[in-house]
Amino acid sequence: MTQHQAYNQAKKHVRLLHTLNLTVLSKAAILLTITGIVLYAVLFTTYPPVHDYFHEMRHGLMMIPCH
Repeated sequence: MTQHQAYNQAKKHVRLLHTLNLTVLSKAAILLTITGIVLYAVLFTTYPPVHDYFHEMRHGLMMIPCH
């Protein structure tokens, strides 16, 4: 393998590494967003079916205002 071929191969690996890192960060951001939405729906919503189902848990936490 010549030095030029090794350089081109290394560039491909660096490009792939950057793509994977962005993908992992994107997945982490999506996971955190979905987790935040679910936590909001469970803990802070006033929508009656959701509120009533988690009512006892909200009181049990003693830090989420309920009513």
